Amino acid sequence: MTHALIFLASFFVILAGSELFTNGVEWAGEKLGVAEAAVGSLLAAVGTALPETLIPAVALLTNWGDSGAHRAVGTGAIIGAPLMLATVAPFVMGVAVFGYRKRRNGTLLEVPCRDARRDLNFFLPIFLAVILFGLGHLNQAAREGVAVALVLVYAIYCVLMLGIQRSAEAKVEHGLYLEIIARGNPQSPRAWLVLIQVIAGTGTILLGAEQFVDSLVHIASHAHLNPGVLSLIVSPFATELPEKYNSVVWIRRSKDHLAFANISGAMVFQACIPVALGLAFTPWHLSGAELLAGVVALAATSILYLNLGNGALSTGALMFGGVAYVCFLIALVMLGGF
Repeated sequence: MTHALIFLASFFVILAGSELFTNGVEWAGEKLGVAEAAVGSLLAAVGTALPETLIPAVALLTNWGDSGAHRAVGTGAIIGAPLMLATVAPFVMGVAVFGYRKRRNGTLLEVPCRDARRDLNFFLPIFLAVILFGLGHLNQAAREGVAVALVLVYAIYCVLMLGIQRSAEAKVEHGLYLEIIARGNPQSPRAWLVLIQVIAGTGTILLGAEQFVDSLVHIASHAHLNPGVLSLIVSPFATELPEKYNSVVWIRRSKDHLAFANISGAMVFQACIPVALGLAFTPWHLSGAELLAGVVALAATSILYLNLGNGALSTGALMFGGVAYVCFLIALVMLGGF
């Protein structure tokens, strides 16, 4: 009962942290002169990706050499995050676009095709490669070499994003929350308060995931469920909440480019950094459920990629992710994954 309550409480803690973080990171981008594409795909995506990175890190690093539940939780969380980002996250964005259609005067998500496809051009080949590696039997040296390569690829991606020029028209519409509390000028916040709010938001998000691994293992044990499969499904729902909620906040404010970039940038991060961790500290032999999740994530992302041609995504194209995720669950049950 205690572990279930901790699990539920983490959802609300993550939501509160996301509201602080999105507001703070927009102002951080303004202060640093970073392009809005980089704010969404890099600053916001990396910051809110910390919880889903923390879960496999805790599961693998604190139980290195253990081939049991913790390793299964770690690998499941690593593969489950891209699955959620490719399916459930677009579905949530589609629901948000439809829900705010009157406020936004339309049901299309306006996405700069060049920016969106740049992120997906990184994600698709990288994630396909790491799924294929999961079919083989790479030795330790080979796995460590691939892990280093993934970190280098992500470094290249960061350099490219930071090199984009910020538009002169880019403005932050909402004042900094901490500056409001401090009774200063929220539309011209002090840099140190921006930094404190970003750190506070990130810390709150991390707090929500702090006990997640042990709670999940205990719940799986009591329910007699496969901890790896449970992690594959449940972990990303809690840890991907920041990306989903951040995107809803930005859709409400008609900042569609930030909403989509927050998701697509997180996909690039998830395909590189957590996977590098998995390659370095596990044999990287993916189970049938994990391989299925990888295939569904790649298929759903490909559908999004093909629908980006006109620079806008319809609610139908976005909500297809929900259909893909339901199909994944049905196939998982039929294959006896639990």
